[in-house]
Amino acid sequence: MKIKNKIMLGLAAEWTGSLIKSGDAESCIESISTDTRTIMRGDYFIPIKGENFDGHDFMEDAVRKGASGFVYEKGKKSEYPKFLDSICVDNEAGYLILETDNTMDFIKMLASNYLIQFNAGIIGITGSVGKTTTKNMVAAVLSKKFKTVSTPGNFNTEIGISKSIFNVGPETDYFVAELGMRGKNQIGSLAEIINVEIAAITAVGDSHMEFFKSQKEIAEAKAEIASPLKRNRGRLFLNADDSMTPYIKEITGVETIEFGADNCIDYNFIDTGADKQGRFSFDLFKKDRKICSIKSGIPGYHNLYNECLAAAICHYTGVDIDMIKEGIENVKIEEHRMQVIDCCNFTIIDDCYNASPVSVNSAIDTLMQVSIRNNGRSVAILGDMLELGKSAAELHYKVGKYCAERDIKTLIAVGKLAENFVKGFEDCKNKKIGGKHFYFNNKSDLVGYLGSIVKPGDIILVKGSRADRMEDIISFLKNQSVRSRAF
Repeated sequence: MKIKNKIMLGLAAEWTGSLIKSGDAESCIESISTDTRTIMRGDYFIPIKGENFDGHDFMEDAVRKGASGFVYEKGKKSEYPKFLDSICVDNEAGYLILETDNTMDFIKMLASNYLIQFNAGIIGITGSVGKTTTKNMVAAVLSKKFKTVSTPGNFNTEIGISKSIFNVGPETDYFVAELGMRGKNQIGSLAEIINVEIAAITAVGDSHMEFFKSQKEIAEAKAEIASPLKRNRGRLFLNADDSMTPYIKEITGVETIEFGADNCIDYNFIDTGADKQGRFSFDLFKKDRKICSIKSGIPGYHNLYNECLAAAICHYTGVDIDMIKEGIENVKIEEHRMQVIDCCNFTIIDDCYNASPVSVNSAIDTLMQVSIRNNGRSVAILGDMLELGKSAAELHYKVGKYCAERDIKTLIAVGKLAENFVKGFEDCKNKKIGGKHFYFNNKSDLVGYLGSIVKPGDIILVKGSRADRMEDIISFLKNQSVRSRAF
C-alpha cells in the first residue's frame, strides 16, 4: 500500500532503532507490503512471522517481484547468509535494506512515529460487539466536517492498524481506528501505537473466553485502551448499561463519558419504534435535553447503542447535529453485518460475519421484530460460536434456550458445538416453549435438507463465527429462491 508521505530510509532507521545495511539514508520508502502474494513493484517488504509461517522465507521472492528493499531481523542473518550477504553489498541495485531486532515491532514503531508527525485527532474504538459498526458511523459522520481516515473493514490488528496509519497525511483531521484483540496486552499495545486521545468501549461480552478466565478479565483487557488517555487528557466513552462499566471506571481512573438507554446520563436515547426491516427510530438526548430524532439505517435494537455512541463521540468533537443525523441515517452497512435481503420467497437477515453470545441474542431479537412486523415464520440458522473456551457448551446451550424463550419457530443448528443450541432449545420446548429444531454436523448435510425446511414467507436469520463461513448458506438460499421463481 502507498504511504501518504514518503519516509526517508534514515528516518525509518532512527524511529525503529534499525541499522541501514544497504541504500542511501535520504532514499525514500514510498509503499509497503507484508505479503509477497500481493506485493507490487517498488513496495518495501516487511516480513512478519506468524504461527505457521515466517515472512523471511519470502525475501528473495519479494526482490524478484520488484521490491525496493526489505527489513530483516538480526537473528535471521545466520539462516539466510548467502542471500543477505550478496544483496547487502549490491549497492548498484539500490536496494533499501534495514536490519532490526523484531519486524513486528518495526512496523509498529514505524507507523507510530509516522503518525505523531501530524496533528490528527486519534479515536480508538473497541468492545466485544459493535466496534466495526460504530467505527464506520464515527468515520462517516466526521467525514462530513473533517478530513478523516479510518481503518478499513476489520483492519484491527497490529499489522492492519499500522498499515492504515500510512494513509494519514498533513491534511488529516481525525484518524479513527478499530482495536481488536484475542488476549491480554493487545488492546494496550494498539492504543499506544496510535496514541489514542478519545477511546470507546462499546460493551463487554463473552467473546474470546477461550483466552480468559472470566468476563472481568475481558473487561480488564478492553480497559487497556485507556492507557494513553491520562497523558493525553483524553476521554473514555463507556456503555452505562453494561455491567462491567463501574469496574472499568474504577481500574482506569480516567475521565469518562457515558452513553445508554432512556436515562439522564451524558448521552442517551429513547426508541420510538421500528419499521418492517427492524430499523428503529430514536430520540437522542444529552442528559435530559433532546438533541434530535434519528431513523436508524441498520436493523436491530442493539445498534441503537452503536448509533448513540457514534453520535456522542462526534458531538463531543464538535460536529453539527444535522451532520450527525445525516451521517448515522445514511451509513453504509458492511457485508454480512445485519443486512436484510428480500428474496422472492423469503427474507434473509444476513448477520454471518461473526458470532458471540451477546451478538447472537441481539440477532435473535431482530429476527423476532422483523418476523412479527412481516407476519412471517421466524427461522434461525446458527453456526458455531468460536473462541469461548471451557464455557462453549454452556454458552451455546443458553443461546438455544433464548431462542425458545423468544418463540423462534424453527431453529437450525450446524456445527460441532451447535448441537448445544438444540439441547437448550429442547429443554425449553419440553416446557411448552419453542418450536421445531434441526441439527446438522456440517453445512453440506444442511444444504441437502434446507430446501425442504424453509417455506415461502419465512424470515431467516443466518449467523455464525467467521470460520463457519455461513455466507455459503446465504448463497444457497438466494439460489433456491431464484430457482423457485423460475418455476
